[in-house]
Amino acid sequence: MTEESPVNLNIVETTKTLVKNCIFCNLITANDPNIILEPRSDQFVIIKDIKPVATHHFLVLSEKHIKSSKSLQPNEQDCNLLKSMVAAAKQILLNNGCDLNDIRMGFHWPPFYSIGHLHLHAISPASSMSAFNRFVAFNPSFSYVFVDVDYVLKRIGCKDTNETENPSSVSKQ
Repeated sequence: MTEESPVNLNIVETTKTLVKNCIFCNLITANDPNIILEPRSDQFVIIKDIKPVATHHFLVLSEKHIKSSKSLQPNEQDCNLLKSMVAAAKQILLNNGCDLNDIRMGFHWPPFYSIGHLHLHAISPASSMSAFNRFVAFNPSFSYVFVDVDYVLKRIGCKDTNETENPSSVSKQ
């Protein structure tokens, strides 16, 4: 490939890679404090979902452009990214007074997603979601439309603790 050759940016997945036509990459680049919430890190940012399915619906966006949770690899870097995204999702739910026993967290699984940029859904209260969202669109038991965090952790070989399964282990700060 020569320097003048176009690069397919949708498959480039290096640290801090941003894709021009990706809405989430554009939000991250804009760094708007009215959109990006706390906590944040050099690995992720958190925003409110523009089409919430419950009172609290947050998206934890990977800073690095990764096409989907299916693109995560069995390595320490991706395991750590996923675990830190989960911890941040729990923290923002706690910060908003959510009951961690009534949440839904996970990823839409390709081809059932609308934005090709890794993002974790953190939803509360799950019991208030519409029947369609609770039993189909955001249901980890319904085929591969939506998968939970544990599925992805196991898939990439880093499910060695129960830290994502025990919501009460997160401390309030």
